[in-house]
Amino acid sequence: MTEQHHNHFHVGQLIENHPFAAGDGAVLEMFRNDMTNVVFIGLENITEDEQQLLAESGAEFGVLSTENGGCLVVLKLGDLAFDIQFNAAVIPHEFFAQPAEDTASLTLNMMAVDTHSNEMKVIREFSLPTEVSHKLIDVVNKQREIEDMMAVNAENMHLLNTISTEELLKQITLTQIQSVIAPSCSCGHDHHHHH
Repeated sequence: MTEQHHNHFHVGQLIENHPFAAGDGAVLEMFRNDMTNVVFIGLENITEDEQQLLAESGAEFGVLSTENGGCLVVLKLGDLAFDIQFNAAVIPHEFFAQPAEDTASLTLNMMAVDTHSNEMKVIREFSLPTEVSHKLIDVVNKQREIEDMMAVNAENMHLLNTISTEELLKQITLTQIQSVIAPSCSCGHDHHHHH
């Protein structure tokens, strides 16, 4: 049995219950034993250009954390930047996957959904470098220690409300993250765009 890597999602699929009831945004789910690490991106009416950018542009990733367990993550794809709050304290105990201390690199899947059509537009897989992976693991351990998800949430909201995306981009170090190239599909098509 091969491990079902992408949570059985595929491009073009209609996602009925995606987390974006209204508008654009991004949600980060990590360190759960019932799903892979994934960042869901929701954008309304994704254009072909945006789809290409999300699918092909280089990606950068950064983590801002506070003493009190607050954590904002930035995912930047081309000129699109998403600031995403992360709160591991909300993960129910039985679904929490304790990261190994010696984790060299975390895998992160990215899924972009068009919130107007509910269609899955882009699926990618990234590998987070060691330094960023360890930063995240430190945050998770701190947030699990705090345990109180409302406290962590309040800290995150405070961060979001006091720092604009521009400020955030100035304050954190963005690290290039590597795309894990999916095995080419067997339909025989060459998936490069011809200009």
